[in-house]
Amino acid sequence: MRLNLKRFTALLIVTLSLTACQSVNEQEETQPEATTEEQIKARALQDEFTRSMLKSAQETEKGYYTLESKTGEYEMLFPAGGEISSGSYTNNQGVNEAFMAGVLYEDKTQARIKVHFNQKQSNDETGIQYAQKFLKKNLGIEDEFKNIEKNGNTFHLAPFQSENGYYGYGAYIYDTSRDVGGIEFIYTTECRESISPCRPSNQEVMEKVEKVLSSVEFKK
Repeated sequence: MRLNLKRFTALLIVTLSLTACQSVNEQEETQPEATTEEQIKARALQDEFTRSMLKSAQETEKGYYTLESKTGEYEMLFPAGGEISSGSYTNNQGVNEAFMAGVLYEDKTQARIKVHFNQKQSNDETGIQYAQKFLKKNLGIEDEFKNIEKNGNTFHLAPFQSENGYYGYGAYIYDTSRDVGGIEFIYTTECRESISPCRPSNQEVMEKVEKVLSSVEFKK
């Protein structure tokens, strides 16, 4: 009887060990993509709503994820330090989509990004002038819009600067091959003494804006 008890005990230990190993393996296989410390700390992944708009929990490139519109009409790069306010998000049956995101970069600079997609926005001369007029009125833009063509898209970009220390860019971007559908894009940052020059011509600000705009991909 003692021998049987010993055999039973040994068999039980082996069985529990195998079960534990299997459980660990299953957890590793089903673990979500965001596993590294850097990813877990990213603001874009910490916020549930923001993460729901990301195509993947893996960075597309250093410091950026890919945001996929809930309309299914476009995608674009999104800063890892960005967080979309769920209260600012609107989606009118996929025809219009708008949201606002606060961004904290690794260099401690902050910015705000506003995106408004309109599936029915005309991309003829009248429609583009309307978009520019809207941006000029709301942002106080005085300069002429700069037209840039990249990756099959065209975007009209102009700087703005307010008296209270905020500055940035307003833009309208659309797929050159389509007659309708475009995005009004506003990038705002705050003047800081550590930044020189403290105006839209700052090279770092320009690069951040153009990086996101150049990444926009409209679905065919």
